[in-house]
Amino acid sequence: MRVQRYIAGFAVVRYGVAVSSVAVAVLLALWLRPVVLAAAQLLLVAVLATGWISGLVPALVAWVLASVAFAHYFTPPFDSFTIEVAETPRVLIFSLLAALLAVMSAARRRSEDALRSAREELEARVRERTTELERSNNRLQEAVADAVATQHRFRDLVNSVDGIVWEADATTLQFSFVNSQAERILGYPVERWLSGPTFWKDHLHPEDREWAVPVRETAVDEKRDHDFEYRMIAADGRVVWLRDLVTLVLENDRVVRLRGVMVDVTERKRAEDERQARRWGVESMDRVHRAIQGANDLEPMMSDVLDATLSIFDCDRAWLVYPCDSEAPSHSVKMQRTRPEFPGRYRVGIELPMDRQTAAVLRTVRASSGPVRFGPDGDYPLAPDLAKSLGIQSRIVMALYPKGDQPYMFGLSQCSYPRIWTTQEELLFQAIGRRLADALTSLSIFRRLRESEKRYRYIFDSTGVAILEEDFSEVKATIDELRAGGVRDFRAYFAAHPEFVRHAARSVRIVDVNDAAVKLFAAGSKVELLISLNKISVPETRAAFVEVLVGLAEGRTSFEAEGVVQDLKGQRLTILFTLTFAPSSARLDSVLVTVMDITERKRAEYLTGHVFDSSPDAVYIVGRDYRYQRVNAAFERRWQLPAEKIVGMRVDALSGVAPFEETYKPNFDRCFGGQEASFVGWFPTPSGRRYLAATYSPLRPDSGRVDAALAITRDLTEHARASEALQQAQAELAHVTRVTTLGELTASIAHEVNQPLAAIVADANASLNWLAASQPELDSVREALDAIVKDGHRAADVIQRIRQLATRTVPQKTASAINDVIRDIVPLVGPEVRSHGVSLRLDLTPGLPPVLGDRVQLQQVLINFVMNGIEAMMSIDDRSRELLIRSQAHDGDAVLVAVQDAGVGIDPSSAEQMFSAFFTTKPGGMGMGLSISRSIIDAHGGRLWATSNPDHGATFHFVLPGIR
Repeated sequence: MRVQRYIAGFAVVRYGVAVSSVAVAVLLALWLRPVVLAAAQLLLVAVLATGWISGLVPALVAWVLASVAFAHYFTPPFDSFTIEVAETPRVLIFSLLAALLAVMSAARRRSEDALRSAREELEARVRERTTELERSNNRLQEAVADAVATQHRFRDLVNSVDGIVWEADATTLQFSFVNSQAERILGYPVERWLSGPTFWKDHLHPEDREWAVPVRETAVDEKRDHDFEYRMIAADGRVVWLRDLVTLVLENDRVVRLRGVMVDVTERKRAEDERQARRWGVESMDRVHRAIQGANDLEPMMSDVLDATLSIFDCDRAWLVYPCDSEAPSHSVKMQRTRPEFPGRYRVGIELPMDRQTAAVLRTVRASSGPVRFGPDGDYPLAPDLAKSLGIQSRIVMALYPKGDQPYMFGLSQCSYPRIWTTQEELLFQAIGRRLADALTSLSIFRRLRESEKRYRYIFDSTGVAILEEDFSEVKATIDELRAGGVRDFRAYFAAHPEFVRHAARSVRIVDVNDAAVKLFAAGSKVELLISLNKISVPETRAAFVEVLVGLAEGRTSFEAEGVVQDLKGQRLTILFTLTFAPSSARLDSVLVTVMDITERKRAEYLTGHVFDSSPDAVYIVGRDYRYQRVNAAFERRWQLPAEKIVGMRVDALSGVAPFEETYKPNFDRCFGGQEASFVGWFPTPSGRRYLAATYSPLRPDSGRVDAALAITRDLTEHARASEALQQAQAELAHVTRVTTLGELTASIAHEVNQPLAAIVADANASLNWLAASQPELDSVREALDAIVKDGHRAADVIQRIRQLATRTVPQKTASAINDVIRDIVPLVGPEVRSHGVSLRLDLTPGLPPVLGDRVQLQQVLINFVMNGIEAMMSIDDRSRELLIRSQAHDGDAVLVAVQDAGVGIDPSSAEQMFSAFFTTKPGGMGMGLSISRSIIDAHGGRLWATSNPDHGATFHFVLPGIR
């Protein structure tokens, strides 16, 4: 190439080549003429060489000189320009053949020059086009990313619908299609769904069938999509709640098909029921507690509690019978509350003789450790004559065991219909009964103390409630002195003089205790407790004692509060204590203090609050005035404020006006209207924007009014960010694949097309020579033409191989021999290897197990490694440029492939980033090859890595699992 370009620049040299080549050919032919006359054919070689080196005009000069030399030296008579007539055809054939060779060789040179110019122009245009494509890709990247994100959002949405997708006839409601989820959710085979014309109607819950079918038929008649929830009976008998989202398919304004999705909401319904039940239980117990706390006497307390119970259970009668003793001669209704339409059959307080049926009921109730249900689906049937005499259809009762008194029978009656009492109602009824028993215990003690001083000692000693008799005389005298000295605000005085409170606590003496107190405070005998309060006091006791002092100073006759003390073993107890003071003129040397151990109850209350406070989600309560009423610790952490500051703030003051008006307020208003509201989105917080999912549930103190909203918000920021990162990575991978494909296509064409074309030209020239002979060698020409055909197919195979590498198709994994994959890429990279002076060597271990993979993708990885190795050795001049591809077994059935070069090696500063997308150390590189290669090997279940060689260069390895 370089010689041709040099000669083409000087005309004298071109023509000198023509003359000298003919002269050399003449001398050689004359030297050989005595031996063989055919040596004159060397003149044709001179013409061919002149055309190949110097071009057409010098070739024609060489043709003229060769023709003259042929006629003079090699045509009889020799060494004369005289030509015999018989030799004339030979001279003409020689001249024509020489002219043809001159023209063909010159034409081939022009073709090569044109091809080279075209190649250079093509490469320039490819570079220009690549630059344009990069700009286009940058412009399209955002659009493609948006499209991919939309696609993934749609896919995620479809995948998240864990329900039954169905299609049915609008008239008959017979299913024509259901997905496989139908069998998983309800247990019926798909064939049964499709074969039964009334499958949906037949498997609806009996209670829902009466309304669900008309709702659907009405919606079809009105031509509107609908969404409703109902129950279906599964194959194993389970009741499954389904939410059915139905869309109508219209043809010619007529509904022909229904399509929908049935979503299993059983767990949600169960959770809602449990949450509602817990809330109902807590609110109900609070009502009962307030009813107990609001009364100071037994009858008002029983009346208030029964009123609250009647309202809570929405029943017809609530009552207390005393005593719950089948051996007693009589019994009476101690208290009852009824609805006006179902008044009680017996008046309160009337003693009724014990009859056989009543005694049997009392024995049953006393034998049970919890509530007993009478009536349909109950624990015991309701005797017909008893039901008729009392006018009831079902009842639930339990025995109450107030400490120090005979048991009561506490019950609820349903007169209007045969009620089935649920388990949740039974548990709540039992909790109310136990609380009522506690209240009966406390108030019964006071009643007995007021009713009979004579029975005081008996009650004091035998009751199950701890009672302490304490001497407050010294404390009262001190308070009277303070009052005489002008002190009026005793609470402020006690707060300002803590030493007075400590002195007063030491002044109170315990005069007597009952056995329950001895047991409660873990004392060995009464003597151990007959000391001051200090032995059972803890720091928390002080606040309750101050309230006692304030009540004593204000002249109150009784006081009840909760406090914390300790027993003699150091065990902390939460107690409910009640003090009854004599009139202010009394010395207060005998004050009775009843103490109830409510540690377990407080622990239960604490656990209920703990669920609220320890939830990892932010939980808070907002009133109708949009002010926070209560928040948990997670909410405090999210807003970085203590609960004391948050409670009382408006929501917009904390979260911002815009989020409040746009999102929070509309959803709170829906909740205050009685609906449950849910939403998700990005919202500002002190720690930055967070992706929150919120649910608002209405809180109802009664069955109708909504006083507040219970809000639960979960922080899904990390999940949202991970989803966005995944979408971005997928868009980047798509971009890299497209650009890499274009690069591979250009490189393969540049290196592979020339070789088969050169072979075709050579075979064609040989054919011309054979045809130009006096006796054409047709067999040789036929073989040359056959070789031309094979070279043409070879060129087509090369182009097809390049197209396979460049075309983006769905990967097709097949069993492939890794050694064959390596050998296939050698012809593709051969021109590039030779043009850079690289020695390519293969070290392939025979008998390796095949690998399951996409052959084209594996070739792409190997080509990328080879090209990287060649480029790494381009600047190496002090050692041989050797490239080694080897294969070997690895860890049993795995196969390892390594490409080792002797180049510049791996820069330690970029070693960690070399497999990252768009990272490159080459001036014109795009940083995609290694990233794509790692993605391909990872997708094949393998591993790819790079290491530095001990001496020079680097080695790229990958391992693929083998197939046995």
